[in-house]
Amino acid sequence: MTSKKGVYFSASDQVITWATAFLNSFRRFNPDLPLYLIPFNESCDELIKLAEKYNFKIYRDASFARLEKIGQDFELGHTDYGPYWFRRYASFWGPLDEFMYLDARQLILTDIEPLITAPGRCGYDFMFYDCAIDQVYENGPVRRSFLQKGMGRGFNSGRWVSKKGLFRMEEFEQFAQTALLVRHQLNPRNTDQAFINFCCDKKEIRYGHLAEVLGNYCQQGWAGQRGSVYEDKGAYYLWDHGGLDHKKQFFLLHWGGISLSSSMPERKLFLKFLNKNNFRQRSNDLLKLPAQQFYKTIRKSRWINSQYHALRKG
Repeated sequence: MTSKKGVYFSASDQVITWATAFLNSFRRFNPDLPLYLIPFNESCDELIKLAEKYNFKIYRDASFARLEKIGQDFELGHTDYGPYWFRRYASFWGPLDEFMYLDARQLILTDIEPLITAPGRCGYDFMFYDCAIDQVYENGPVRRSFLQKGMGRGFNSGRWVSKKGLFRMEEFEQFAQTALLVRHQLNPRNTDQAFINFCCDKKEIRYGHLAEVLGNYCQQGWAGQRGSVYEDKGAYYLWDHGGLDHKKQFFLLHWGGISLSSSMPERKLFLKFLNKNNFRQRSNDLLKLPAQQFYKTIRKSRWINSQYHALRKG
């Protein structure tokens, strides 16, 4: 029986600009690969209208409510939308046998089917991209115990590859009960990211970093990293002379933690896949830059930032 391969992505109408660029880039390099939208929440009417244009299906599952319940249990009041992030984990019992999960705030810059099949070819159950352990685990016994076992990589939850059946809903609920006992040792904000890392580490699954295992790819796909993206014969690479990833390929580029603005890094590439790479748009961006820079300076002010969060808590 042939394995069904494809991609799940999550988005809502609130991020439709990001999603449009994502879909254009995805279909540029993956015209026929099956694609499923996991609705981030119930505000997806405009996004769903794009399904025919970009040839994607909608995946809804009765488990969404149970997954959101886990998210609610992990939430410490930092967001009112954190529980919706947990819907993505319904991908483990969805229609695809081998799959990649992707957030919408990124561009896909190559044929990704070879990455989807990489775990099976290379002897892994799960493969990830972009790591930052402090974004997952606080310093403490849980973190150290996983590191001692060769686990605890602290991978990002917005881009990963796995297979159907690796986890079950009931298993997630059991892991959640265990994780909640050590909630203070998990990142307070990145709820779904801390959760899936804890599940993978606790189960001791066979996992690996896509760039480390496959080679020739950049270690991370963050648009804000040092260096710049350049195109050569339809593929995209990092120019970072003297850096370890100099001239290595991007298979995706993401803007995690970066707002959509005229001063965002790699804005020109984003506009290209948004189909707005024109002189008028770039001119408007230049006019907005002083205001954007002023806003960034204000945001980075220690005093202003402290006062803002103190007022929120109050």
